[in-house]
Amino acid sequence: MAAFLFAAVTACGDDSPTDPGGGGGGGGGGGTPTVTTNVAVSNNQFTPEFIQVSPGATVTWTWATGAFTHNVTFADATITDIPNQSSGAHTSTMPSATGDYTYQCTLHSGMTGTVRVQ
Repeated sequence: MAAFLFAAVTACGDDSPTDPGGGGGGGGGGGTPTVTTNVAVSNNQFTPEFIQVSPGATVTWTWATGAFTHNVTFADATITDIPNQSSGAHTSTMPSATGDYTYQCTLHSGMTGTVRVQ
């Protein structure tokens, strides 16, 4: 009985709201964000597609050599979009307000991502 009780207690874990390892629920976002300010744009995907940055950070979008033409269009109009490009590195400045900001390439269905400002 003691072994069962020990297993049950240790399996529950700590659901503290300050525990950075927990959480989840809801939807969208694509999992745990990568903490970075660089996103590769290639073949119909953003890599990584879900990043986390500090308020006011500059994100650099780098087109891979030989990449198709892509753009970066944000759902939030306060962030300047990057028009159609096929090469180079281009930047966007994120807002100072925390939250999730979604973006997409309007030329390729399913080519989407999220910047979490935190």
